[in-house]
Amino acid sequence: MRILKSIRTQTKAASDDALIAAIAQGDMAAFEQIYSKYFPKLVRFSKRITGSQEAAEEVTNDVLMTVWRTAARFEGRSKVSTWIFGIAYRMSLKQSRKISARRGDVELDEGMVSDNTNVADAVITKTDLAWALKQLNPDLRAVVELTYYNGYLYTEIAEILGCPVGTVKTRMMTARRRLRAMLSEDINIGSENAVA
Repeated sequence: MRILKSIRTQTKAASDDALIAAIAQGDMAAFEQIYSKYFPKLVRFSKRITGSQEAAEEVTNDVLMTVWRTAARFEGRSKVSTWIFGIAYRMSLKQSRKISARRGDVELDEGMVSDNTNVADAVITKTDLAWALKQLNPDLRAVVELTYYNGYLYTEIAEILGCPVGTVKTRMMTARRRLRAMLSEDINIGSENAVA
């Protein structure tokens, strides 16, 4: 029984902390695990900030190369994912400032759309929400992205963004207010057009 338990423990995926420690020692297999785990998440996150799939992939590769080069400096004061997303946030903002025209659609999780709506309403809702999210500045969009799409707590978001928790709360409140206003404007415009 102990042998079986030992085998199961060894085959479980290593924790992020263990992987970062191994990367610090130059372990390419550990880096490949971190890369495959975080690449898709970081691309989605960066795309929502930069507005460009190409820029998001470039940022993500730069982030992961930074993880490779600086793993030995990770002090464990936060979760590994918080550290990695903090790097991604800063690099995405920098890239966003370089991009003059934003392109690309914001991908939304199916969970954002109620199961009770019909397919046409779901498509309209996703489209409207995607449009509204793209109208937010990168700081506000990052808070929404980290909260709703990646499940981070405000304290973790504060670490990632390098700002106080109060600032995160304020940004979320502002983002919600602006999204609500944009979406209600869109609904009012649509109903006025229907009447006319």
